[in-house]
Amino acid sequence: MSPGTQLPGAHPPLEWTFNPWRQAIGNATAGLLTALLVAVAALALALAAALHPTFFPAHCRVDEIGVGRRLAFGWERRPWTLIRCAVLDRRGLFVTPGFRAGLLASMRGLWLPVPTGAAPAFLDELRRRLAAHGL
Repeated sequence: MSPGTQLPGAHPPLEWTFNPWRQAIGNATAGLLTALLVAVAALALALAAALHPTFFPAHCRVDEIGVGRRLAFGWERRPWTLIRCAVLDRRGLFVTPGFRAGLLASMRGLWLPVPTGAAPAFLDELRRRLAAHGL
């Protein structure tokens, strides 16, 4: 039996189309605006998560286990065994598991900002601790 045929004595199927943009424009508009609002909120959260190191205070630590940084969402740590490259300048310390700093390293690395005007003795101590681990 083909899809368009009917059994004898059976009622014909009822079929119709409902277009919310013609028959319930208020509901269609509300649904679309809600979806757009949720999408914008999700993008805003993703952007905030990506950029939170730029606007939350950072508590940084260098110890015998490795380096770490605590922001609003918890600690992020890198043990010395996974750090292959460290770059220290007047703005901060960048560590990465790669052998050189680059685009991919920036995604896998960890930035520990140093306060503006940090004492030379503080930066020398950081250099000494990095050198103690071959960096």
